[in-house]
Amino acid sequence: MLGHEQNPPGPQRLTLPPTVVASHLRSCADDLATSLTSSGTAATVLELLQVVEHLVAGQQALAVALEGLASRVDEGAEGTLAAAREVDVEVVAEVLRAAATAVGCSADALAEAGPSFECVSESVAPDTRL
Repeated sequence: MLGHEQNPPGPQRLTLPPTVVASHLRSCADDLATSLTSSGTAATVLELLQVVEHLVAGQQALAVALEGLASRVDEGAEGTLAAAREVDVEVVAEVLRAAATAVGCSADALAEAGPSFECVSESVAPDTRL
């Protein structure tokens, strides 16, 4: 037994525990950050456009995840988190909601710049690498 079989069936079912998924996300984000530094592997402008599209989708998903964490904290305030100081539980939930909003705004900003990214991509040769 792996400890995650208790997840309900359905389209939003996790196949791995959230800690494993979050750890994988961090590892991938670290690799992406390294690859996009000046010393990282060069990529075509079109590939970088695709990276931005994936980042937008990823940030949108992170915003939902952070809001979900905030909801879990709120739900636990009366039960499993009742031993914690109420003000601390409220602060944690509020910070998670603020982070969700910030990540969502970042995704929106990147998405709004999509047409400009596309114009840049279309204005250079297909094999232009950065």
